[in-house]
Amino acid sequence: MTISETLEYELKKYVGGALPAHAAKDLHAALALAEILESRGFAFHLKDLCPGSRDQTRWQAVFFKQGDEFTADHPDAPAAVCTAAIGALSSLETTASLN
Repeated sequence: MTISETLEYELKKYVGGALPAHAAKDLHAALALAEILESRGFAFHLKDLCPGSRDQTRWQAVFFKQGDEFTADHPDAPAAVCTAAIGALSSLETTASLN
């Protein structure tokens, strides 16, 4: 499995059929995924960690909720968004199992 396939497989566990197609490869789809998390109460921020660089890319995606922060850095913005989303969504599952 590629990284993109692995990320999308994990995300389907949390959002099922609502997962936008190619979320781990396509920035527009990744941002649609971020909107799904925002509808679940998360705030979202995507930051270019190498602004102005012509030969380097690194993105940081952050989801926030009730003082918790879920962050991921990756050269590809969609992968960063998906990785951070998995952390955020898994925290909801953990919280639900504790209650």
